[in-house]
Amino acid sequence: MLLVALVAFAIGAVPAAAGATAVGVNVDGLTPQQAVDQASAVGATWVRTFVRWDDTEPAGPGRWNPANVQAMDDLVSLAQPRGIQVLAVVVGTPQWANGSTDHYVPPSNPADFARFIGSYAARYKGRIAAWEVWNEPDAAEFWHGSPPSPAAYAALLRPAYKAVKDADPGALVYAGPLTGNDYPFVQGLYDAGAAGSFDGVAVHTDTACSITPPDSYYRDDAGRVGQFSFLGFREVHAVMDANGDGAKPIVMSELGWSATGTRCARGAYAGKKAAGVTEAQQASNLKLAYHCLAGYPYVSSAMWFSMKDYGQADNELDRYGLLRFDFSQRPAFAALSDIAHHGDRMTGACGDFDGPSVSVLNPTTGRQYDRDLLISASAKDAQSPLGRITFYANGQKIRSFTDGLQNGQPVQIDWMGARNLPMGPVKVTIEALDSFGNTTTREIDVVHADAASLPAQQTVVKLKVSGRGLKRTVRGTVKAPGTSFPVTGKVLVQWQLSRKGRWVTLHKASRNANKPFVYTQRLARAGRWRVIAQYQGQKPFLSARSSRVRFRAR
Repeated sequence: MLLVALVAFAIGAVPAAAGATAVGVNVDGLTPQQAVDQASAVGATWVRTFVRWDDTEPAGPGRWNPANVQAMDDLVSLAQPRGIQVLAVVVGTPQWANGSTDHYVPPSNPADFARFIGSYAARYKGRIAAWEVWNEPDAAEFWHGSPPSPAAYAALLRPAYKAVKDADPGALVYAGPLTGNDYPFVQGLYDAGAAGSFDGVAVHTDTACSITPPDSYYRDDAGRVGQFSFLGFREVHAVMDANGDGAKPIVMSELGWSATGTRCARGAYAGKKAAGVTEAQQASNLKLAYHCLAGYPYVSSAMWFSMKDYGQADNELDRYGLLRFDFSQRPAFAALSDIAHHGDRMTGACGDFDGPSVSVLNPTTGRQYDRDLLISASAKDAQSPLGRITFYANGQKIRSFTDGLQNGQPVQIDWMGARNLPMGPVKVTIEALDSFGNTTTREIDVVHADAASLPAQQTVVKLKVSGRGLKRTVRGTVKAPGTSFPVTGKVLVQWQLSRKGRWVTLHKASRNANKPFVYTQRLARAGRWRVIAQYQGQKPFLSARSSRVRFRAR
């Protein structure tokens, strides 16, 4: 029977693929037996629980509340034989340690906190695998008495880390957990001298009223993935890597989406949007979240918040559970169980981080110009809508295009301000952004030169006539094959009627020669006609005349 039981356990606890993010759950609100049974049932290999210092040592140092200690004893004793690791977050200050009835005011002396967490680590040496020092210390919701700051938290973190390591060197100590992916706060910890006082960073992505799928994100004013985007952990890791801690893990100790049908009641969007998603969307977001994390090996574990609803009421905070308040399973339970037992089976990238492709139509590299400069470009993005195309010259913005952008459809400007740039090399930059702020730039080097300084340039005038009856259109160009300068000046187009063996000009008009020209004319009468275009010349461009185009109009 024992052998059968062990085989059954081994089958039921098949881990995800090597290197995949470990699956965990937050179990507060459950008895130790319920917590371990439900975590085991869903296939979690981590459970996260709160240790309230103010409830455990309310009467003074070393005077522990037996009920609190017994609950932790039971949890770790039940979890260990089932292969479930425990992450404990220690938070809350007793009145004797902060002089306040508000337990979210940190201790007056960080050494008191360090002594407590160290003594707990000693008691559970080898049985509590990881510790979090406080809960969301970057948020005013959990850090009272003074504004949250990296320096203030670093003063608590440094002695706590040493105390845990002295008591249980094998235990991990995480900085945070932080609200969202608060990468500026992480940089602040390094600036405050906290390097070496944490084994990794913990983050929370179940932020207030989040309804955005995990593969969608926004960028902040610095152009980085925003703090409250699920994928913002990329920025946390970037900060860690820049400070020499790129090999240390990130643990997402809370992730989740509420299945409430109510409106948001807290945070910046209070009253402005829905507070949750449908149960089907909750399950879908869960599976996509773990698929996203599978692409980032440095995210070592992710713990769903929470195993069970905290209450019966339909509100945001009471609808995160894999289990409803009556212990019935939401679809998210099966979704997490599938991931825990079989790993991520989704394919494809998570999140679009590639900029659009950019094609520059004008100008070409090395082109010389003297007055106006035609700039034309298009962009394409297979994953996301185009957001903006901007033209620059020598780093100065010329114009942005945002309305009606379409893949492959050029935008252009015949920029008259180009004549005001200094003579010499000019760098034209085309910048394209998609809706996620991913950017691609192309640079084209051109030359602002004085056309009058060129030697005389031969020009060529070409015409084409179209139309029927008395309504005809002429299209033409004037070019100087020996230079990339646009031809300046005017071209005179003449419509001539054959009358008694002579050609008489009945219609004429001038057009700019620096770009293709079009001239539509209703002819005065039927007969034999011809069209001729005369470029009048403007230094350094020599005058030229087109061939005569003859036709009969009836």
